[in-house]
Amino acid sequence: MLSKTIKTILSGSKLPLTFIGGVAFGTLGLKVLASKEAKKFYAKTIATGYKAKDSIDETISNIKQHADDVLADAGDIYEAEKKEADLDFVEGK
Repeated sequence: MLSKTIKTILSGSKLPLTFIGGVAFGTLGLKVLASKEAKKFYAKTIATGYKAKDSIDETISNIKQHADDVLADAGDIYEAEKKEADLDFVEGK
């Protein structure tokens, strides 16, 4: 009786077959995702991401330090040129 019903359902359309295939694939996928090897792979992948983030943070910090140095030098040059222009104005040049 049950096998007759299953045959009738499966012969009528592709939807039940697709559903059964999806359930089987999902069950298998869940077992693969939950395996110890997969979890080790996920952990290593995330650790690599953390290393990349640390490297990027260090690079950004270095860039900011160099930009601050350039900005400070530019401010010193500006102040020196401003004083020189003020002296030239006072002297009438």
